[in-house]
Amino acid sequence: MNSVKSNVIVKPFGARQQAIVSLGDTHFVMGSSMIHDTISQSSRPIDLLLATLATDCTFACQEAAPALGIPLHHLTTTAQWVDGTHSHAEIRFGMNGPDTDQSNLMIAFVKNRCQTYKLLSPVLMITLKAVI
Repeated sequence: MNSVKSNVIVKPFGARQQAIVSLGDTHFVMGSSMIHDTISQSSRPIDLLLATLATDCTFACQEAAPALGIPLHHLTTTAQWVDGTHSHAEIRFGMNGPDTDQSNLMIAFVKNRCQTYKLLSPVLMITLKAVI
């Protein structure tokens, strides 16, 4: 039997359905999806999924520029849920350097190289947009 070392540790605490999540040496508080508290705006697991997708897409976009010979002077990625059902995510790449055709090539590269995109796209509508 193979032993698998866990990279993520989750420890629930308190009556507010929250948990301390440890990922290596990074620790943060995550709120349950069941919480509908508009005051605290706790990060929920579904929001962490969106953040993971956006981060992985960012790294793939950074990788695309030199691989395709495209200048990329600045990149800021934003992500949001398009609807309240969390069935459609929109990732926007704010880019300085590429023209429209080059940014389209970069997005195609991201779709091909980003592991999180490839994992989620069969079950989640994901729109990737370049803002140049």
